[in-house]
Amino acid sequence: MLLKNKVAIITGSSRGIGRSIARAFSLEGAHIVLNGRKTSARPIEGLAKEIESQGTKVLIVRGDAGDWETAQRLVQQTIERFGRVDILVNNAGISPMASIEEIGPKAWDEVFRINLKSAFLCSKAVLPHMKRRRSGAILNISSGSAKSGGVGAHYAASKGGVNTFTKSLAFEGGPYGIRANAISPGPIATEMADELFAPDRKRFLESVIPLGRLGSPEEIADAAVFLCSNEASFITGEILELDGGLNFYKPLSYAGQRWKSGGSQ
Repeated sequence: MLLKNKVAIITGSSRGIGRSIARAFSLEGAHIVLNGRKTSARPIEGLAKEIESQGTKVLIVRGDAGDWETAQRLVQQTIERFGRVDILVNNAGISPMASIEEIGPKAWDEVFRINLKSAFLCSKAVLPHMKRRRSGAILNISSGSAKSGGVGAHYAASKGGVNTFTKSLAFEGGPYGIRANAISPGPIATEMADELFAPDRKRFLESVIPLGRLGSPEEIADAAVFLCSNEASFITGEILELDGGLNFYKPLSYAGQRWKSGGSQ
């Protein structure tokens, strides 16, 4: 088991990529701290029961990861229960679609608060503990939009911030044995994607992805296991693109603009 007896905090773990990462980590032997807002209570409780049935321990800490009090409580309660934090996965995020003219100042701030500030706050809360132990792995979930831009400027900009924040984390954490990396997913078949993309748009995205399909949350989770394990002990400051080849073939911004204009490939 790659993560046997490791203790992992996963923010935004009620559904989609976060849920799949929690499952994958538990199958690799990690004890899991689940986090989500109060509105996600039922799916998180169901996931906790599923994980416990596999023989690993679970703690649920409810609250908004973009709030400093919640971030501190996440770390404090984890240490009280398990004695340490080995892994932090900053996954909490939202991805509204809107043009620059449609984005209001409050909407801009909210996307940055959840997508970027939450990663900053949770990392800030856990760093002193990881520094004392001179060990730790922090994984941020970014997006291909961070590199390509496209529709949803607030989302793309917040994820661009996640990428550069990851590199700063790696720089500051390195001398203490703390590694920081990010995964940059392309289009992934999650509940969030189902809410954002109509069936015809999904088909269009599949047509411009070299592998011919959307990725799965489980594929992101497999990469997360590797990056947070000792198998990746000399990897830090990296942004791993998992997009089926989309960004080297036709950038996500191109795909989005062609879709909006109704153009062909």
